[in-house]
Amino acid sequence: MRIEIISNKEEDTINIGKNLAKFLRPGDLILLYGDLGCGKTTFVKGLAEGLEVDPDIYITSPTFSLINIYEGKYTIYHVDLYRLEEFEIEELGIWEYLNSGIVIIEWADKLSGIPIENFLEIKFEYFDFSKRKITLIGYGEWQDILKEWKKSSNLIYK
Repeated sequence: MRIEIISNKEEDTINIGKNLAKFLRPGDLILLYGDLGCGKTTFVKGLAEGLEVDPDIYITSPTFSLINIYEGKYTIYHVDLYRLEEFEIEELGIWEYLNSGIVIIEWADKLSGIPIENFLEIKFEYFDFSKRKITLIGYGEWQDILKEWKKSSNLIYK
């Protein structure tokens, strides 16, 4: 299942994340792809808001901390692989976090393999200064989850 959405501004990207958060459960894996500044962390802000993370907590890309942990309805493990080499990624033990929360990985193109069958890929592409194309691709159970999400959301799809 593949869904393409046009985000015309930052608020749209946040709302897409917030809307999708209703379908997330511990054990979910979300892989984010896209260039610097294309909306990955903004999307995570929406997910965090939808998962009831304290609004006073500032959601940032964990470029230097590598993993940010946010507590809300479920624990979110927000991972950034931008600065890491393959051997360093393996040492992080990110797959173990799937046992206790939702794992969201920025710069997922640096992964050499994915150990589970059910996951969601989200690709962010620039159209112009504020406009983005966001493509969601579901694998395993996520194919059905995306169909259900599409039916229940009021977003405009391409």
